[in-house]
Amino acid sequence: MIRRTLVPLLLLPLAYAEEKVSYNHDIRPILSENCFFCHGPDPETREADMALHEAKFAYALIDVVHPIVPGKPDESEVVYRIFDKKDPMPPTDSKRSLTEKQKNLIKLWIAQGAEYQEHYAFVSPVKADPPQISDPKATLRNPIDHFIQARLEKEDLTPAPEASQEILARRATLALTGLQPTPEQTASLLNDKSPDAYENYVARLLDTDAYAERMTLHWLDVARYADTDGYQNDSQRENWPWRDWVIKAYRENMPFDQFTIEQLAGDMLPNATKHQQLASAFNRNHRQNGEGGALAAEFRVENVIDRVETTSTVWLGLTTGCARCHDHKYDPISQKEFFQLYSYFNNIGESGTGQGIRSNPLLTIASPLERRPESLAQDLAAIDSQLTKANKELPTRFAAWLKKAHAQARDPRNEWFAAKQIKESTVTQKKGTLSLTPESTFLYKGKGTTNVDYHLKLVTGKEIITGIRLVALPDPSFSGPQKLAPSVNGNFVLTSFEVNAIPQRSDKPQRLKFSKSAATFAQKSYPLAHAIDTNKSSGWAISGAPKEGASALFVFDKPIEMEANGHFEINLRHATGFPGHNVGRFQILFTTAEDPTLDNSPLGLPAAVVHLLKRDLSSLNDEEKEKIRNAYRPLDKQLAATVAKREKLLAGSTDEVPVMVMRENTGKPSPAHLLDRGQYDAPIGGPLDRGVLAALLQEGQEHPKDRLELAKWIVSPRNPITARVVVNRMWQRMMGIGLVKTAEDFGSQGELPSHPALLDWLALEFIDSGWDVRKLYQLIVTSHTFRQSSVTNSILIEKDPANRLLARGPRYRMDGFAIRDLALHAAGLLNTDMGGRPVKPYQPDGLWQSVASNAGTKYKPSTGRDLYRKSMYSYWKRAVNPPRQIIFDGASREICNVIPKITNTPLQALALMNDVTFLEAARHLATRMLKEAPGGPIPHGYRLATGYELKPKVAAILEKNLAYFLKDFAGDEKAAAAFLNIGASERDQSIPLSQHAAYTATAHLILNLDETITIE
Repeated sequence: MIRRTLVPLLLLPLAYAEEKVSYNHDIRPILSENCFFCHGPDPETREADMALHEAKFAYALIDVVHPIVPGKPDESEVVYRIFDKKDPMPPTDSKRSLTEKQKNLIKLWIAQGAEYQEHYAFVSPVKADPPQISDPKATLRNPIDHFIQARLEKEDLTPAPEASQEILARRATLALTGLQPTPEQTASLLNDKSPDAYENYVARLLDTDAYAERMTLHWLDVARYADTDGYQNDSQRENWPWRDWVIKAYRENMPFDQFTIEQLAGDMLPNATKHQQLASAFNRNHRQNGEGGALAAEFRVENVIDRVETTSTVWLGLTTGCARCHDHKYDPISQKEFFQLYSYFNNIGESGTGQGIRSNPLLTIASPLERRPESLAQDLAAIDSQLTKANKELPTRFAAWLKKAHAQARDPRNEWFAAKQIKESTVTQKKGTLSLTPESTFLYKGKGTTNVDYHLKLVTGKEIITGIRLVALPDPSFSGPQKLAPSVNGNFVLTSFEVNAIPQRSDKPQRLKFSKSAATFAQKSYPLAHAIDTNKSSGWAISGAPKEGASALFVFDKPIEMEANGHFEINLRHATGFPGHNVGRFQILFTTAEDPTLDNSPLGLPAAVVHLLKRDLSSLNDEEKEKIRNAYRPLDKQLAATVAKREKLLAGSTDEVPVMVMRENTGKPSPAHLLDRGQYDAPIGGPLDRGVLAALLQEGQEHPKDRLELAKWIVSPRNPITARVVVNRMWQRMMGIGLVKTAEDFGSQGELPSHPALLDWLALEFIDSGWDVRKLYQLIVTSHTFRQSSVTNSILIEKDPANRLLARGPRYRMDGFAIRDLALHAAGLLNTDMGGRPVKPYQPDGLWQSVASNAGTKYKPSTGRDLYRKSMYSYWKRAVNPPRQIIFDGASREICNVIPKITNTPLQALALMNDVTFLEAARHLATRMLKEAPGGPIPHGYRLATGYELKPKVAAILEKNLAYFLKDFAGDEKAAAAFLNIGASERDQSIPLSQHAAYTATAHLILNLDETITIE
């Protein structure tokens, strides 16, 4: 870099020179937006070796220049370059540029000493005293109002007056429960003349099931919860008991730190309950690829990365995902730190691919909200006590088994073995030949044959044989997809499998009976049992079997003691008459194991475990020992009997399903490596130590050792960012926008807090309260800030169009969930049952088929009361999201989403006017109007829908519309009947047809009003 003569320092506007320029507030946003991409934290993309994100880089001598010389803008290269008209910075082709105001602000900051500050989000919050307010008439209901009013005084603005009690009843009820208040609820507030009437009203709302469900609904978007796996196959999963766990947690007001720890690491808590293990499903709500060609190693990495990104967004408010491929370009997050975080989440032994209902680790469990009969609960408690005892005594039984299994594994007889001698192998009808291959298998040769039988005489030597195994193998000499037989499709049908024993040469053949048989695969309607029954034409077939073939196991009812000169006679018959449907290439194996299984090991254990058992047990490490223990648990008879007893008791009385959960592996953790460009198959360097972001770790703190310690650190008071992130989202839910607008990004590229002191005060108040969620919502909703009228004026529209200064109350359109629910609520249709399986409300025909990978995928709507359950229980298919929610800006739930999107579009209006749900709801609302308030149907319907008393001006408009519809439908009863026939529910036949249609049209208009679908 060549030193240049700098331009003289320009005269600065007087307003700039009057106050200290703040790096965090004034300068960092400019540099982050325009300079950090090329001169920021990522050294790989840093140009000219110049970095401006930290003082130690910005003040350094580079070549012969200093980017920034504190107090000397005329000697600072940055100033020269931003004012250089020939070769300006940022470059003209970067699509970034600085205004003259921004250039002069940077110059002034350097002149004032170029003081750098650490980003506010990485500095522990300070709980400042609520500021004093000079206006003696200001309404200050709690500390929140002090912070808001102080800012308004600075901006020379006056807060709005308090809204009416009627409006507040609706605003609070909608914000906290997603429903409009009933007339009785509104009356309870209006008739309460005590000074704490509104506070008591809010307290009652916070104690309802509807509040717990509403907060859970927000959390489902955060947790990317869905009822299917995603990707093209998009198979169904059963994680809904986790959703019910969240409802229960909010209903019981679980402290947020505990709520966090159980979801991030409930499986690792000491003596973790089933519900704590269930909570950990939060980090298994990610998409799961079950497609045949998916690479398990790739998607195992993708799943772990999803956990890192989700956890970071939800609790840290940082875009750590940007550091997957390289160091973060704007925030102090290195790629190494990203994969150090990764290492906390990669130790659960998941496969990476496969359907969610079979994607281990799994926990079979019912909904925590399920209500069980008292007698069942008592019986379960007794069995659970037995289960506890069985588990407690398990180590003793395991030690005895291990000694025996170790000896059996090392005994060469406890393996499947082939015959020592083949005395005969013939095709009885002489329609082909059986020859022995170098791989010790029998291969059939012959074409176009039917009803072919094989006869074998095999010598095992002096052994006590307990079972026999038939292994069907593919061979390239056969055609068809199976390649297992000379048939056109490569399939066979084995109609009979007989085994005779001649223990000694002089003995007569003994027909052996089987106590057990099993196959690795069987074609539908062709089970293995058909090969050993008395029906000579039925048989075992394996069309569709894996490409490696299939095996069949036959265990003798009594062990057969063979002498050296004895042998087995084995007959395989194929009597279906299908050409070529005889086993093409096969192997016959024997075993002496006590309890033979289909696995290669007759010990009933996976081959990898048997391999460990063959070794010197003292040489095994902790992870290997744990593998053996885990393999033994299903074999433990006492434990299995108790579990079976419990399952039998629950059969038919509970709805238990497999839920994807976290389950930390014991022993040495799975290693994590930095991945080149984030690619799953491109590790760089050795294993990484677990660690969190250094920018968030306070002085003297050690990195968490495991996922449980990570969860505890996340909600530690010494973590500077979590409480800020969480209270900001809670504020966003009530006010429509957060104090930090970019709720997903508290980093350099995120928006600075509109009220930083208030954000810090709320964060520390939340921690000091014991992370009490209800208490913080009570504080927000009872503040004057929330209670202000939402009516605006020209001054506020010009100065603060988005209401960031909060000189008026919140006003925003409700989400699609609440809009549907309040329509059903007003109509008296809403089914308020809590928890349970998802339901399927109305949806346009054929929507699923248009993107389904399986032609048989069809959407079948629920029936009866399930059609009218709350929208949060709607079946959420990732490939085809519920259309009503997407029209109203619902998140896709493929990834974590913490910011609700609010738009107003023509499509939304069309949905409100034409969707079956709203038309059916209007019919039932009309019924309520006419039946419950015959003297004033329209005011009653308006109150049911909005919670408000009908004003004369609005009443006149609705009465005029009713008159029009009465006249229109009176002249066309056919149209009236068609209009009233929409939806699955029956109409009230006691109401005259045209009258019912007219009131339905008017009710429909009410449900479409702005005041019906808007919080105001």
